[in-house]
Amino acid sequence: PPPPKRHVMSPAVITTLLLGAVAHVTVLESGAARDRIPPRSLASRARGGSGSVAFQQQYWLPLESSPEVFNDFARRVGVGDGWAFTDVLGLDEELLALVPQPCIAVVMLFPVNAVLTASEMERRRDIARYSARISPRVFFMRQYIGNACGTVAAMHALMNNRERLVVSDGPLSSMADAGECGESPGSTNADAACDDRRQVESASTLGEKLSQSEDLMRASDTSARAGQTATPTRGVDADYHYVCFIERDGELYELDGTKSLPVNHGPIQRDLLHDASRAIHKHFVSKMPDGHFNVMALCRDEDGSLAAARD
Repeated sequence: PPPPKRHVMSPAVITTLLLGAVAHVTVLESGAARDRIPPRSLASRARGGSGSVAFQQQYWLPLESSPEVFNDFARRVGVGDGWAFTDVLGLDEELLALVPQPCIAVVMLFPVNAVLTASEMERRRDIARYSARISPRVFFMRQYIGNACGTVAAMHALMNNRERLVVSDGPLSSMADAGECGESPGSTNADAACDDRRQVESASTLGEKLSQSEDLMRASDTSARAGQTATPTRGVDADYHYVCFIERDGELYELDGTKSLPVNHGPIQRDLLHDASRAIHKHFVSKMPDGHFNVMALCRDEDGSLAAARD
């Protein structure tokens, strides 16, 4: 594919980026401040935790919300060059245009608080409607480990795109043995029906497999220690949570290991990045306009510039 286009930043965008060094990045739309995403700075780096779900007595170190940490984790689990995580500085058109294309996954970190928890609980009650149609090709796992939501989000981003990634033998490839909802190990029928019961069973199996993987725990904890912010004490719940957005069979999916099923947001209208940004604004940012949200995207990295931090 041709290299990504280089975009010229307008004065408004340049001003926004400069202000982001000392405050929130203010995303401009029609001249009005709409969304705020923390700037890329030491103070803004939050770590995703376990939210409000009761987990087994097992905790991993939370991953910092930074491309460097997520790229380090991808390398440690066997992902080669060619794709890398990068920051999404805002959700408006001008800032989304700065994200290299193609983009194959979007990861978001949001605060765990009363406002968003109430909104998420309401969506959980309606999950059957959101998940009425689930592709059998969606890789989805439950989170049974405290503070491992960042690891689960990274796994969702990587495993749902493993046909595009260069993956060597290692922890990531071992997870593929469990198959997706419509498959069983060794099956060639990727179009098998995927009802709610089978999806829940498959997600639980994968979640248990993650909790039993010493290799993945070692990779995740090592990457967690590579962040810019101080690594929290193991077992202390973080106040943020990760979710991942991917495309499967032309539809947008939201993957959250604390939910029983993937959330199907319907057909992609434009592309993954823009459609995920709309879903993020509708279900998260609009509920808490002054909240701290971090967004990253897994993008094509043909020249290796995005993944330079790996070395």
